[in-house]
Amino acid sequence: MDRKLIIEISYAGLGDHLFHSHIPRIAKESGKYDAVYISNQSKFGHPDYKKLIWELNPFLDGFVDEPGIKCDVASCVEKVNPSSATNLLDQVMYWYELDNGLTWNNPEVYYQPNYRAEFAHTIYDPNFVSWIGNVIDEDAMIYFKKNKIHFDYIMKLRGNKTLFIPNDSTKFIETPTLFDFCDLIHSCTQLYCLTSGTATLASALGKPAIVFWGVEQNSGFQHYKQHTYRLIQRDFWNRIKRKLKLNRH
Repeated sequence: MDRKLIIEISYAGLGDHLFHSHIPRIAKESGKYDAVYISNQSKFGHPDYKKLIWELNPFLDGFVDEPGIKCDVASCVEKVNPSSATNLLDQVMYWYELDNGLTWNNPEVYYQPNYRAEFAHTIYDPNFVSWIGNVIDEDAMIYFKKNKIHFDYIMKLRGNKTLFIPNDSTKFIETPTLFDFCDLIHSCTQLYCLTSGTATLASALGKPAIVFWGVEQNSGFQHYKQHTYRLIQRDFWNRIKRKLKLNRH
């Protein structure tokens, strides 16, 4: 009998890898598998994902070139919501025909973050890759103003997928590696982010966060009990004004 499990991760995001991070431990502890590997055919959005999540995982036996079992995360998300008895990581576990008898499992990383005083601030990460709902940056800025939410520092904006509009007084902060980002999450006095990889990583590090999301995003992505999830509603009047402004140019 082949007691080897090979995991192949189909999507490259940080969250996508963290959704599988508990599987090697559970697979070994269940007694069902003697060895667990990550397929080199998995997609990695950044080399640090492999280093942080997999190379430091003591329950992983390494990497192989063979294809592995792919979890259909999209179908797993459809099975859960914030009031469900299980969360997304439980459903991923069930996909691999494993069950540790627990529900609302968390992602796992084995890096021990360092406290760093330069990160001890209220920090907001407005960056995302996967869709976080029908919400735009103007909606977010109106929400922050109405609710008197203040950020000391904003994570450096990456590309066009952000939920923040900077001004001349905005203070940015950045981390050169994912390990530095772990230190930042661990050290900050309050973390704000989106339903993206940052929220998933914060859960793995045991850091509660205030997490924003937009309408029409599947609520199955609200899968960590220690986080506080806040819906940013669409501001229709603001969207009309934006469209009129764009039409003038």
